[in-house]
Amino acid sequence: MKKLTLVISVVLMMSYANVASAQVRAGETILLYIPNRLMDFADMFSVTLGFGPAIGIEGQVTESLSLGGDVGPTAQMIKGINRQYGFAVQNGWNASFLMISAEERDRSQSIGSAKDYYYYSTGVPSMDKIPYDPHKGTKDFWAVGGKLKALIDAQFYLHPIEIADFVLGWLFIDIRDDDKTPDEIKR
Repeated sequence: MKKLTLVISVVLMMSYANVASAQVRAGETILLYIPNRLMDFADMFSVTLGFGPAIGIEGQVTESLSLGGDVGPTAQMIKGINRQYGFAVQNGWNASFLMISAEERDRSQSIGSAKDYYYYSTGVPSMDKIPYDPHKGTKDFWAVGGKLKALIDAQFYLHPIEIADFVLGWLFIDIRDDDKTPDEIKR
């Protein structure tokens, strides 16, 4: 009987500890709810501003349906996909006509969380290319927007998947798995 009482006591103490831990975790999640929604809101769009001897115009409704092109180097201030914030020098060219495109880009000397990359592609754009990695990529395959370059470089893109992540985030659903957790903040 003593052993049974001891086992029951231990199980109850462990259960209480798990409930207390779950309550703390839920409290921390609620505490980060608004900051995560604000970050999800900022993730819905990308803006790049720059200057340099470049010229071009392009509009796109996803990477596989775009029209236009550009050429030339620019120094850029970047607020990009996958929480890239910073400055970089970008050089290259691209030309696209509906589903066919060719591009060579080199972004280097990045400062901040903006990522350096080199990308060359011809033909129909494909999501399996490295710059389109949904969690670490430098470009969003599904982006809708455009760019205008004439010594000034202005780019603006909306990210439909990030918009869905923002909307569903209000229901505690994180489809991009990018909400910050208390453990990430403590590090």
